[in-house]
Amino acid sequence: MVRPGCLVQSSRTNLAQRRNRWVCKCDGDSRHHFTVTLFFALLAFGGAAVVVLAPVVSFAMPGSSTARDIRSFGLIGGFVAALVATLGSLYLSEIVGYAPCRFCWYQRFFMYPSALVLGLSLLMKKPKLAWLAVAMSVIGFCISVYHRLEQQYPDTVGSSCAVDNPCWGRYVNEFGWVTIPTMAAVAFALVFTLVPLSLRGMAGESE
Repeated sequence: MVRPGCLVQSSRTNLAQRRNRWVCKCDGDSRHHFTVTLFFALLAFGGAAVVVLAPVVSFAMPGSSTARDIRSFGLIGGFVAALVATLGSLYLSEIVGYAPCRFCWYQRFFMYPSALVLGLSLLMKKPKLAWLAVAMSVIGFCISVYHRLEQQYPDTVGSSCAVDNPCWGRYVNEFGWVTIPTMAAVAFALVFTLVPLSLRGMAGESE
């Protein structure tokens, strides 16, 4: 299935693989869309670094200014990550024209409410409400990882996705491995990493 502005290239990575991988190639009119997806991929790299370093800094150097910033702004950071992921997914589906597959919708079911809950938590100044977003992000992360495995190993990971919109298709494939579920997984990880660190810091300050 060809999406607006894309040429779908099918390729076999080995003889054992029976299903083709979908990779979108940009034509002249949609090149700016791929510049945006490259930007999203770079954000994912930065987000992954934060996921790894934030807990290390918070627990190894709790008195440092960086650790204090994480405790102070972690809740906001989690909200921004969920919001960017939400807006990014809407951009890819509603503007670029990539049809979400079944697993994409499952991830949206957990990402969109997470952004809403975190926003309400900040607006209403009820940090405990953010734990609901943390729980949803953990579930969403697991779905994203499974979806990414399906893309990488379509013959070994089962799926009930539609034939005309397969879950193993790659509309975005930056650097050869950063796909849409990869970006979603990083966003979910940012939520369940930064938000608990921030809530833990708030709890410690109130004692």
